[in-house]
Amino acid sequence: MTDNKLIEKLNKVEKIASASKFKRMLMSPFKYFHAILFRELIYKRKKIEKEIITTTFFDTKMHLLLPSGTDIYLTGGKSHDSEIRLAKFLINYLQPGDTFIDVGAHYGYFSLLASTLVHNNGRVYSFEASPTTYKILNKNTINTINVEGFNLAVSDENAALKFYEFPNLYSEYNTIDITQFQKENWFLRYKPRKINIRSIVLDEFLLAKGVNPRIIKIDVEGAELKVINGLSKYLSESSPMIAMEYLSQKRGNKEHQQAAAKLHALGYLSFVIDSNGNLKQIEKISKYLKEMALESENIVFVKAQNAL
Repeated sequence: MTDNKLIEKLNKVEKIASASKFKRMLMSPFKYFHAILFRELIYKRKKIEKEIITTTFFDTKMHLLLPSGTDIYLTGGKSHDSEIRLAKFLINYLQPGDTFIDVGAHYGYFSLLASTLVHNNGRVYSFEASPTTYKILNKNTINTINVEGFNLAVSDENAALKFYEFPNLYSEYNTIDITQFQKENWFLRYKPRKINIRSIVLDEFLLAKGVNPRIIKIDVEGAELKVINGLSKYLSESSPMIAMEYLSQKRGNKEHQQAAAKLHALGYLSFVIDSNGNLKQIEKISKYLKEMALESENIVFVKAQNAL
């Protein structure tokens, strides 16, 4: 599928996502009632997730767990505006033969999109710390020839870490630090379980694999600085683009600020992704989020000498 066709199909995802609930229901009534009734009548009472298979906008079959995968199930893609723009960015910048690193892959949506973009001569390495979530990621990637998935956290040390898994509805918030969520209304009703997981250092991983990624995506709910610290040697010598989720000050963004400062010290500039998937440079990230009234945003970091 050509990049133009992918963008065209992603625009349909965006159209569905921005429609009213009534219009979304009319577009796909069976899926809509299936997902919504399951979430409201079954999941909220029993907190038991349901596995389903759907087709993404890039025509790849994908395993999901409902209710957390509802947006992909109903639209064919992750439907938040920042995630739609991130997908457009990947379509614009990933080329056949490239390597993509997905840190915090969840079920593997962006990994599978990247797999399509880099073709069979490219590589995708996907990391998911949560064992429960990884089971679905593994189903999505195990038979994909150019994707390798790992049930590992990425940090600044090779170690055993304490990790918190939330019930499925909030599984995208799985984290090593739950303090950022303790004031949320849902936290008391959806308590996490504490487990032990293993972590690796990306500096060592990339050296061992002998790969040079074009883009590294980082979405790790408060462990961003640890990921960057464990990647700093590689970043001092190489210049992949870093696409990192960045929270507003209201959400608690100390780790994000420190990670961004580290990247700036390594010669990186900060960019936001526009509605066409292109990059626009900004100076102060937190100020930008405040001015735009955003709670979170995907910020792309590009080495100054490579900035377009």
